[in-house]
Amino acid sequence: MSNQYPVEIDGITGEVEDLPYKRGTRYRAKLDNLSDIKREMAKVYRESRSEIIEPAIGSKLIWMLQAVGKVIEVSDLESRISALESKS
Repeated sequence: MSNQYPVEIDGITGEVEDLPYKRGTRYRAKLDNLSDIKREMAKVYRESRSEIIEPAIGSKLIWMLQAVGKVIEVSDLESRISALESKS
């Protein structure tokens, strides 16, 4: 199993468990296209639903992800329009 976050192995059950996220460390997520945004939104939803993060924080993160998604969408449309205009 490949994981980019630190884990620990439970000494009793042998299960692999994620260590809690350390506040102040940089979180990295690929946010290059709308599929990446969708994946990250789903992760935030699951973490909020599982009470890993507070729902208020999850709402703020989702709002920020929506803003990034809109920028990606507009940028993509802009490049497509430029490509169409250059063909004419």
